[in-house]
Amino acid sequence: MKVRGERGYVLLEALVALLIFSLGLLGMIGFQAASTRIATDSRFRTEAAILADELISKMAVAKRVSVVSEYTYESTGGGGASAHAWFTKRVKEASKLPNPYAKVEIANGNAVDTFVVKVTLEWDLPGAKAMEHGSYVTETMLF
Repeated sequence: MKVRGERGYVLLEALVALLIFSLGLLGMIGFQAASTRIATDSRFRTEAAILADELISKMAVAKRVSVVSEYTYESTGGGGASAHAWFTKRVKEASKLPNPYAKVEIANGNAVDTFVVKVTLEWDLPGAKAMEHGSYVTETMLF
């Protein structure tokens, strides 16, 4: 005969096992969400790096006398025609960056016909809180 106090013990073990399994499953789901966010951010950063390198390459082969006037740019305030065409055609229309912003700053370098170029690309992070942006900044010297 069974003792009365041992009744329901198997049910209690099953409930504890189900609780442990549920916590593990919730942890895996959270890890998957974080992993997806990191992969998306990585994809956007890679695309921004490719776009910035493309613009810098265009500047490197352009005539030095027109680099400052053609490529100084800010997407909210306008600027050079070549940089504006790059931003419109490549960044806004052809890339997957959500709501992109670009700024290209060009300063004279220390030597003759050298320029220090700083390209900043920003975008909205999908599913993020308001005012949270991804950003890529690169600075190089053209000579």
